[in-house]
Amino acid sequence: MIEGRLELDGQGTTRDVTILFSDIRGFTPMTADANAHDIVSLLNDYFELMVEVLFSHNGTLDKYVGDEIMALFGVPVEHDDAPAAAVRCAVEMQQVLAEFNQARCLGNLPPIEVGIGINTGLCAYGAIGSSKTLQYTVIGDAVNVASRLCALAKGGEVIISEETYLRSQHRIDAEALPAAQVKGKQDKLSIFRVVGAKDEGEGRS
Repeated sequence: MIEGRLELDGQGTTRDVTILFSDIRGFTPMTADANAHDIVSLLNDYFELMVEVLFSHNGTLDKYVGDEIMALFGVPVEHDDAPAAAVRCAVEMQQVLAEFNQARCLGNLPPIEVGIGINTGLCAYGAIGSSKTLQYTVIGDAVNVASRLCALAKGGEVIISEETYLRSQHRIDAEALPAAQVKGKQDKLSIFRVVGAKDEGEGRS
């Protein structure tokens, strides 16, 4: 904003964006009998770890929705390798969460399981809202698909779209899953489960 590269003109701009959704599985029953302050403390600790990983991969935190994280790669600052950065970020998120769970188990606390969905596509991005309150975010079908993929992911899984896979396969390992039917789409989607991230430089000529 200070450099003048982000305009809050209410018009929005179209750009290729990679969207990541992360959601805690079974969060509602896990916290049903918990103290409200304990829930807030848990979420704060969890978000602190996840956002640190997100920022280390040049991602942008769009918003928290309850226990869900929505993150963006490629906006507001363009990123030549945004899809790969998003997937590698998701892999590290799961790794860091596993370490967090080890500490929780030592304290006789239940582990946290997270499902992550990632998609890449054209979106309108910019400041959206009313004249009194604006929020920087992205809008488009690509966002909806990312959310649907997150819903498909089981605890510990990272599920990505075919578009994200094709543009990140040089830096990740993934396996094809059966095509999935998701809400809002007439045809089934080709999806992939991420197995891991390749070492830096691996897969490049």
